[in-house]
Amino acid sequence: TLLHQQYTSAGQFQITNQFPQRFNERIRVNMSSNTSFSIKSVESIHLAFKNSASYWESYRANEGDRVTERFEFKQGWQTVYARYVETPLVKVTLSDGTVGWGEANAGIGPEVVALIINELMAQMIEGQEFESPAALWDFLYDTQRGRGYSSGYWLDALAALDIAVWDAVGKREQSPVAALLDPNPRSQFDVYLSGVRRATLEERVDHVKTWIDTGLKGAKIFLTGDVEAGTTELDGLMAGAPDLEQWMVDTLWMCSHESAELGKIEYGKRNVRFFECPLQPEDLTGHQELVKKPGADIALGEHFRSRYQMEQWVQQPRALDVYQPDIGRTGFTDYMVQMDIAAKAGIKTTPHMGTGVSVFQAATLQCAAVAPPDYLQEFQGGLSDRLEEASDTGWHYADGGFVLPDRPGIGVEINESLLEPFIVKH
Repeated sequence: TLLHQQYTSAGQFQITNQFPQRFNERIRVNMSSNTSFSIKSVESIHLAFKNSASYWESYRANEGDRVTERFEFKQGWQTVYARYVETPLVKVTLSDGTVGWGEANAGIGPEVVALIINELMAQMIEGQEFESPAALWDFLYDTQRGRGYSSGYWLDALAALDIAVWDAVGKREQSPVAALLDPNPRSQFDVYLSGVRRATLEERVDHVKTWIDTGLKGAKIFLTGDVEAGTTELDGLMAGAPDLEQWMVDTLWMCSHESAELGKIEYGKRNVRFFECPLQPEDLTGHQELVKKPGADIALGEHFRSRYQMEQWVQQPRALDVYQPDIGRTGFTDYMVQMDIAAKAGIKTTPHMGTGVSVFQAATLQCAAVAPPDYLQEFQGGLSDRLEEASDTGWHYADGGFVLPDRPGIGVEINESLLEPFIVKH
């Protein structure tokens, strides 16, 4: 580990980097800023937006879907989704009173993240001094790594907490988080729409055209492992909206080895920017073999929580061409480490953006500002406004992308008095 604990005369552990210069070089922290802090308090709440549309909206509705009180299963995909948007929100207050907000990409079971933070992590970190958010990340990772909690909800909670701490430090230092992570962040970048969620092909084409009118340059569509049906869908969209510059395809891990090879060829013929999540997320060997085949580039990474999970996937023989870490699962700290590992292996990074509201989206966009400029940034149009008046964000979509807001932290302010209608009591 790069960390050690110093027991202070005040009876506290001070968590520090044993080799701070080496570590800060690795994650490119802006050394002109002070990133040390002490946490006064931390708390997490479970939010649910029961009057909002589902993640899928009307896409592929009534095709054998199964719906429960909270969950829905879409025909053709194995993954469960929330019937309506749910998320864990985290508030961190530093010892000087500065408040930061964080959010995990945990649409299923956000109450688990809240419980972990409120009942476990809070007791471990409140009142403690940390040299940097990286020291906090490593400290909490170390507390449970020997028990095998190296992924899942423990890391989701850690990601949300990490985002909140960086937000607070950025506010205290009067700097956007991107400028703390890298002294030269991008001031603006373009995005692609994540999902074209309308019921019919005609409606989907019209929806894409509406976005093209705003300057949008790309869109990603969600397909099953049925390559014939997928190419028919893609051909229809490309013919209906020929002015869109880039298309991406995501099959949500539903291809067999044979259909993945076929899809790689067919989607490659159609010049898709990348073919995302073709095989099961544990299938390292299958992805390594698939990357060698002709066709579209292979993209994945949203299911990794830490540097320790992803490193073997980018080493030779690599299992992907495009790396997509999800900030709601990595936090800022490990995102920077993971991006560095991928870059040293010759692989470009573009952040994944899953489900979440304005806090999670703002964190992702801060990371996009320090990512390489090779890819459009994923954008979940329609999700960031679920907090309505309770959230004031500096991130405003225009002309196909975003401009890094001149706001400290992640660029979002939360009005706590307006959160009550969305809070789920446990």
